[in-house]
Amino acid sequence: MSPRAEATPGSAPPKNFRGLELWCADLRTVGPALREAERRTPRLSDWERQNARAFADAALGAEWLAAQVMVRLLLERAVGAEWRTAPFVRSAHGKPHLEGAPVAFSLSHVPGLALIGVGTRGPIGVDVERARPVRVRAPRRNRILEAGAALNVAQALPAGEDARFLQAWVRLEAFAKAQGCGIGRLLTRLGIVGDRAVARDDLAARIGAVRVEAQGATPYDLSLGAGLFAAAALGPAQTVPEVCWLPASIDGLGALLT
Repeated sequence: MSPRAEATPGSAPPKNFRGLELWCADLRTVGPALREAERRTPRLSDWERQNARAFADAALGAEWLAAQVMVRLLLERAVGAEWRTAPFVRSAHGKPHLEGAPVAFSLSHVPGLALIGVGTRGPIGVDVERARPVRVRAPRRNRILEAGAALNVAQALPAGEDARFLQAWVRLEAFAKAQGCGIGRLLTRLGIVGDRAVARDDLAARIGAVRVEAQGATPYDLSLGAGLFAAAALGPAQTVPEVCWLPASIDGLGALLT
C-alpha cells in the first residue's frame, strides 16, 4: 500500500527532478509569477497563447494560462529546455503529450487551484475537486461509489455522503487519465452510463477487467487541505511522492530549473 501523500504549503521544494512528482499551486497567489516567467522566457505553444486570449472572461483566461505555464515549467524541469513551445499532440482519446519526449504528465484545474503530475516512469493521472453539493441519482451514485472503492481497496472512502462521492469520483477521473481513455469512456465501459445500467455482479466483473487491463495501476488519495478531494493514479512499481506546492515568486520558480 502506498502512503497517503500529504501536501504542505510553504515547504521547500526538491532541488532536482525525482522521476515522479506531484505539484499543486494556488493560482491566485502563484499566477502573477507564472505569467512573468512566461513573459521573460516563452514556453507556451502558439495554440496555448491563442486559446488563453479566446476566453470571454479575462480572469478565467489568465488562470488557465497560469496553469499551462505551470505545466510547461514542470515539463522543462523533467526533460529540459529543448521542448519549450513544442505543441502538444493528442492521442486517439484526447490525452495530450509531447511527441517524442520521454515524459508523461496530467493536469487537473479547478477555480483557483491546479494539480499536476509529471513522471518519466510510466503513465500518470491526477484529478482534484472542490467540496460541493452533489446531485446524482442514487443508482448511479452507488455504482460510482462502488467503482471508486474497488479501484483502491486499501484506502477507505471518507465519511459524509458528498465527500465519499467526490473522493470516489476523483479516483475514477485520475484512473481514466492515466489510461488515456477519458472519464466518459471509462464510465461507459463500466456500465455506469449508457443505455442501460448493469447489475451489481456485472459491474464488479467489469471493474475487475478494467483493473487487469490497467496492469495494476491504482488511484491513490491525496491530502491537499480542507474542502479539496484529489487522487493520483500510478503504475504498480511507483510510490506516491509527497505533493509539493509551487513557489509563489519568480526566483522560486527559476530555482526549480537550476
